[in-house]
Amino acid sequence: MKLLTILALTFTSILAQAGPHLVFVIGEKEYGTHESLPAFFESDLKPAGYTATFITAPPEEGVRDDFSGLAKALKKADACFISARRRAPAAKDMQALKQFVADGKPLIAIRTSSHAFHLKGAPIPDGHELWEEFDPAILGGNYDGHYREEIATMSVAEEAKDHPIFKGLGKLPTSDKLYRNAPLAESTTLLLTGTIEGQAPEPTAWTNTVGDNNAKIFSTSLGQLSDFENTEFRKFIKNAIDWAVAE
Repeated sequence: MKLLTILALTFTSILAQAGPHLVFVIGEKEYGTHESLPAFFESDLKPAGYTATFITAPPEEGVRDDFSGLAKALKKADACFISARRRAPAAKDMQALKQFVADGKPLIAIRTSSHAFHLKGAPIPDGHELWEEFDPAILGGNYDGHYREEIATMSVAEEAKDHPIFKGLGKLPTSDKLYRNAPLAESTTLLLTGTIEGQAPEPTAWTNTVGDNNAKIFSTSLGQLSDFENTEFRKFIKNAIDWAVAE
């Protein structure tokens, strides 16, 4: 009996120590996040107590919209992390994601997630759904393509210099493919801008708050494979996750 009591207390202690649970939704083949995000979780998030479920849609036609298990996974999630491009999840999975945000749960979105659920006029598979308003209505962005591959100079927005997402950062993250995101929604808080020579600055990271339950949103156009090789970038994204799940 004493052994059972000790085991029960140990198990309870382990549960108490478990950190926030993240659901990663991955569905893109351009920037390698099916590789970089699991590695990022292992190197930076798992040691900090986070747990995770990965829902990854294959790149091949016919199964590229298969996010099976998403609706179930979101039921136990503390936050959702999206890296997808032009996919149409099954209706039950899409509805679960919409409800997740409506319930006030936090969401982190990187790179091509600005057009995660927009097929650009392509036919929608039977039983699947789009969320074409995801970028303007949820992320607060305004994706309109990108510039050629040129290194962008990053700057912290004046109003965000004391934001906890920048805590402990040395060098700022950068990008060699700047997205056109301006103008952002009025509800957003700009964090970073990126500038290439001869062009106006573009928002590259920001937060938003949406819905009646004030869901916390973090969005950035950064996040390609080489970005995750950078320690400062990974710290930046971890800080964003920490901010999103904080009470």
